[in-house]
Amino acid sequence: MKNRGRFQAQGNGLEKSSPWATDDTLFKGTALDLLRDLTLQLSPNELDQRILALGKARNFVMKCPFEGVGPLKKSFSNDLQNRAIRIDIEVNSGIAFVTLKNAENGK
Repeated sequence: MKNRGRFQAQGNGLEKSSPWATDDTLFKGTALDLLRDLTLQLSPNELDQRILALGKARNFVMKCPFEGVGPLKKSFSNDLQNRAIRIDIEVNSGIAFVTLKNAENGK
């Protein structure tokens, strides 16, 4: 698979992820679906500890350039004093978070 990566919730003994491995383009909408899938894996307490971090991760995906991003690792936390409890984004190979072009007007 040429495009691989994952969204991961970490910290306090937690390690849950929502990975992708595909030859297809990973569009922003699909990435947000994967991030939502990760959110649904979390207990209410786990979610509460990462709610701001999840928002930061969503914003990061949405603000990526239209052509997407290549390999990277990025972490987001609720609290700068406790960065162990976090949401990680890993693009291990290929390109991710591409903006879907509107076929009607060529944008």
